[in-house]
Amino acid sequence: MHTCSHAVVGCMDFRIQKTVENLLEHLNIHQGTYDRVTCAGGAANVDQLKTHLGLSKKLHDSHTAVLSVHEDCGAGAKKEDLLKAAETARSLGFDPKLFYIKLDGTWEEVKAD
Repeated sequence: MHTCSHAVVGCMDFRIQKTVENLLEHLNIHQGTYDRVTCAGGAANVDQLKTHLGLSKKLHDSHTAVLSVHEDCGAGAKKEDLLKAAETARSLGFDPKLFYIKLDGTWEEVKAD
C-alpha cells in the first residue's frame, strides 16, 4: 500500500490556491505527502468530502484531514460548515484540522471542540 499522512480538501476557486499552498507550507505539509481534493464548496461539499476522505483512508491510510472553506464562496460554503465537515472526518477515522481561507491571502484556524 502506498501511504500518505494527510488528505487536503478545499475549494476549486482559483483565487485561494496560492493561500492554500502557503497554509500547507506553514503546516509543514509538503507536496507528495498528501492526497488533495478540490471541488466547489471545498469541505462544505459533504458528498465529495465523504467519498474522497473514504478513498484517501482506504487507498493511502491517511489520518489527518486538512479541511477548508473560504470567504465569498460561489458554491455557498460558510465558515460554520467546517464544524459539520469535522464531524464527517472524525466519523471516517481522521483527525480534522479546519481552516477558513480569506481572499486577502490569510487564513484562520477554526476549532471544532
